[in-house]
Amino acid sequence: IKTIGLFRNKAKSVYFLSKQLIDKHGGKVPKNFKHLEDLHGVGHKTASVIMSQKFRVPAFPVDTHIHRLAQRWGLTKKNNNVVKTERDLKLIFPEDRWNKLHLQIIFYGREFCTARGCRGIKCEICRTCYPNRKKPYD
Repeated sequence: IKTIGLFRNKAKSVYFLSKQLIDKHGGKVPKNFKHLEDLHGVGHKTASVIMSQKFRVPAFPVDTHIHRLAQRWGLTKKNNNVVKTERDLKLIFPEDRWNKLHLQIIFYGREFCTARGCRGIKCEICRTCYPNRKKPYD
């Protein structure tokens, strides 16, 4: 935990989350968003990741990087929050693709269209979406 930063808060969250899992859920990870989001330190994005990857429930977790890429690629409006971006992406893409697509966007972004590196003119998606773009996207 220490190597990922904010380790004191994360350690505290892991402790209280573990206690909640034992006391309220018999040591099992809950299978619905509401119960997951009620766990200490678990927000909507983390609950979405658990639901999509562990339980295979359609979800489209949106972190800051996916949010930035969706804006850069014109899939959501600039300056929206991640909740609005999630809604926009869910409207664009079919539900049966959400679980896999969110991972594909993350891995593509890490490799080809980084949050700070691409600036909207280097990666293939950016060039395809905006072939006439000459200046970086801000």
